Amino acid sequence: MRFLHEGQLTGAQLKLPVQLGRRQVEPAQPDVQAAYEKLLATLKRTAIGHGEGRLLTPRVAWEGNQTAQNFIVVQWQAKAPAFDLVVVNLAGNRSQCYVPLKVPELADHHWTMFDLLGKERYERVGSDIAQQGLYLDLPPHGAQLFHFQLKA
Repeated sequence: MRFLHEGQLTGAQLKLPVQLGRRQVEPAQPDVQAAYEKLLATLKRTAIGHGEGRLLTPRVAWEGNQTAQNFIVVQWQAKAPAFDLVVVNLAGNRSQCYVPLKVPELADHHWTMFDLLGKERYERVGSDIAQQGLYLDLPPHGAQLFHFQLKA
C-alpha cells in the first residue's frame, strides 16, 4: 500500500486536512511530476510489495563513523534468486554503511546490481557480500533501488 497526499504527485506543497473538502490550486512542478511518474512506473517492475520484505540492519562502515544509523534498508524477494534492495539515507549528510543481505546461497554466485532509479550497474562477488556485507555510500537524503540478478 502506498500513501500519497493529494497533490503530492504534482509537487503541491500546501498540505491541508482532507476534511476541508477544498484546497488552493497550485501550479504543477514538472520535475517533481516526472520523478514520481518514473518512480511509480519502476515500482511496478519490482518485488516491492509483492514478495517477502525484510528490514535489514546496517553496520558501521568504519570505526568512529556512526552514519550507518541514518539508513533504512529493505530487501524484497518475490522469485529467487533475483531480489530488490531499497536504500534510503534519512540524514542531511552523506552516510556510509555495510548491510548484510539475507539471501539464500548469496555467496555461491556473482551478482549484477542495477540501480533502477539511476543508470548505474555494478558487479559483485557473492562471497564478498556474504562475508562483509554490501557497502553503501549515499548523499544527503539519497535513495537507491537496486535490482540484483545472477551475473550472466
